[in-house]
Amino acid sequence: MDDFPFIIMNQLRRSNSYRMPESHTHNTYELYYLLSGTQKFFIQHSVYSMHPHDLALVVPGTLHRTTYSATSKHERIVIMFEQAYIQEILDFFPYIIEEDFNLKPVISVPEDMQEEVDGLFSRLFVEYEKKDEFSVRMISHLLCGLLLLLTRYRKCKEETIIPSSPQDEAISRAAYFISQFYNQPITLDDAARAASLSATYFSKKFKAVTGFGFKEYLNSIRIQKACKELLRTKDSVTDIALRCGFENSNYFGDLFYKINGVSPRAWRQKHGKV
Repeated sequence: MDDFPFIIMNQLRRSNSYRMPESHTHNTYELYYLLSGTQKFFIQHSVYSMHPHDLALVVPGTLHRTTYSATSKHERIVIMFEQAYIQEILDFFPYIIEEDFNLKPVISVPEDMQEEVDGLFSRLFVEYEKKDEFSVRMISHLLCGLLLLLTRYRKCKEETIIPSSPQDEAISRAAYFISQFYNQPITLDDAARAASLSATYFSKKFKAVTGFGFKEYLNSIRIQKACKELLRTKDSVTDIALRCGFENSNYFGDLFYKINGVSPRAWRQKHGKV
């Protein structure tokens, strides 16, 4: 599949506790389907409790991390793919990503749809292994069908929301606070107050749940926002750095390079703005 748009599929069963080493982002979509076991999924600024037949779609550039219960065996499917595979439905229904899965990335597949969804995943794996001249179109057709099926369900029926634990909700509040006030000189104490926790306990809990230290998450959000500003505007790198909460443009440049592997100017040129 060397000439195909990027796609990776795998199904994995684990028999013990697992924790993704750290939160990360990537420039592809990630479709995550939990078949058995339980999981916590941190996506952008929210903690989600996932159970069998829960599905998450992580859009490109979104911070995320998975963890599992220490006593839970689990099995999951992961498909990472380029936007080209779902471009057809995005042309007709652009809100599917921006309004549906970007705002609500996790969906619980209802019992009366599970057989159909499981069948779509099975057919995706068949096409992925087949790798003939029709496979790209078939994979695109199946992914588009899956997203349309789930979006129709959301539009027609009220979803059952599985509540998070009070501690997870506290961490989500703090992460949301950071994502909203990233351009201000916020401190660990400020974030801890948003979570109604002591600074010491909050610092440990935030790291355990999200995979980020407070400062690391704050800087990651700032860099994420800066990437959007570099494409959205023609403002100078210095102006964007200051607007995104960095007090020093040199520090911004060094951190940007560390996270993205290129300078802000090179990143802007690479993605279409000079």
